[in-house]
Amino acid sequence: MRRLLVVLPSWVGDATMATPLLACLRHDAKLRRAQIVGYMRPGLDDLLDGCALFDEVMVGKPDGLFGPWSEGRRLTGGHFDAAILLPNSWRLAATIRLARIPYRIGYDRDARGWMLTHPLASPAPGGWKQPIPAIDYYLAIAESIGIGRGGREMRLRASAAQQAAGAAILQRAGVREGEGYAILNPGASKPEKRWPVDRFAALADHLADAHSLKVLVNGSPGERRIIAEVCVASRSHPADLVQLGITLGSLKHIASRSRLLVTNDTGTRHIAAASAAGCVPAPQPSTLAILSLFGPTDPRWAQIDYPRERQISVRGEPMVEIPLDAVRRACDELLGQGQ
Repeated sequence: MRRLLVVLPSWVGDATMATPLLACLRHDAKLRRAQIVGYMRPGLDDLLDGCALFDEVMVGKPDGLFGPWSEGRRLTGGHFDAAILLPNSWRLAATIRLARIPYRIGYDRDARGWMLTHPLASPAPGGWKQPIPAIDYYLAIAESIGIGRGGREMRLRASAAQQAAGAAILQRAGVREGEGYAILNPGASKPEKRWPVDRFAALADHLADAHSLKVLVNGSPGERRIIAEVCVASRSHPADLVQLGITLGSLKHIASRSRLLVTNDTGTRHIAAASAAGCVPAPQPSTLAILSLFGPTDPRWAQIDYPRERQISVRGEPMVEIPLDAVRRACDELLGQGQ
């Protein structure tokens, strides 16, 4: 094995939950002489920068009618011996087949098994619909090709440049040296996964009044409106991180130094947990606590075993069924444990 291509999932949270598998590949004795190359969509290179998981990174996305053909042709120039596909995408499987990579390993889903040389069955005894944490879903690929499974802990590290960018954003947000702060993440990929904006605003005021925390509101560029609504509705004047130039890279630094994150089921949850773990052992280990809110999604798919996480789930009911008082109490308890 000289050149191994690893195709990453597109979602930020899934890419973060793949880091235990990536660490297994990086440190396995069978692959110690291999060059491991990560193929990922734009933006994920910023997320994984500083983690030393790859020898090389290729950024791309097979969009459009001819995307698989053009990207496959580009990957052909990488002279790869094998490829591991983490996402279940038919389009990505076609891309890797068109790249003429001799060994193609991935799950046999979505009628794509014929494009793989090593199609894998579901790692869950009950099949594809049985909930299985994404971390274990990816680690099972390592076991299937004879690589030691390793630990489940996600780890992300911020590069020096990302640390500097995060520190600059905190300064612009008005966070003083040594001042405690909390992060609220009111967005999510789907509206039904979002806790109401007015409750996030009320929670921001509670954290500022009861715990003297500076509150920062985070999200993706496409969630500017939601973030602005939380900031406007809150009388404690939270800082808008999107407006201040937050990136996935700088978020790693900012999240790892926060006292509390309250988030819907989003990639921010995974980034924060992995970045906090990546700080250890450090001169100032992270004391981040996470409160995750689940409504229609099943938490079992995204189990991360972060030691200072608490979850509130209404088991498939609308997010509005999560009461503000329950979230306040959970925050009070998490912050009390950190004192």
